[in-house]
Amino acid sequence: MPPEDNELVVRKHGDITIVRIKTENLSGSFDIERISREIKQIVDAGVYKLIVDLKYTKFFSSAALGTLIEVAQQLNRKGGKLVISHPEHIMPLLKVTRTGHLFQIADDPTAASKMF
Repeated sequence: MPPEDNELVVRKHGDITIVRIKTENLSGSFDIERISREIKQIVDAGVYKLIVDLKYTKFFSSAALGTLIEVAQQLNRKGGKLVISHPEHIMPLLKVTRTGHLFQIADDPTAASKMF
């Protein structure tokens, strides 16, 4: 698992991994690439149940959404699941891109944990 830093917090609760992205603006290519790489490393390490918590993320680009779609597909292929918590700031993007159906959505990590 990547080390905990100011922008990405990783926690395990049993067999569920929670990744809280603390970057407020996830629209810059550098941030997206770094966070994408770290989340993919977590999944590659054998995680099957992943919650991506966007509580602190206010701005979310279509490129960042593409990363979540890719991770969700990767998890689905190996029998896992991705749940997004605190989706309030990305809901407009999910509606415009018509991709909301690709994800399980929960209000917070506690609710997300109950979806597995």
